[in-house]
Amino acid sequence: MTYIRSFSDEQGNTVRAPFSVSWPLEMMNIVTLEDDEGKTVLKLKGWPVNASAEEQETYKGMAPKLQQDLEGTFDKLADYLVSLN
Repeated sequence: MTYIRSFSDEQGNTVRAPFSVSWPLEMMNIVTLEDDEGKTVLKLKGWPVNASAEEQETYKGMAPKLQQDLEGTFDKLADYLVSLN
């Protein structure tokens, strides 16, 4: 699945992220599911779209934190799914 993600106001207009005045307005996202010896592996990729040099640098600076946050989210999801059994 491929999609472009952005923040929006109540009317659906694209707006700046509330946490950074230099966060890119739009982000390309690609989600893939792959088989790895009978286990499904979810892969996420993302990058700025039509971003200024400043926006690209902001994204690069925050990329490690984004990865850490996503890993933590998926770890919690995995724990929850295991608890259902």
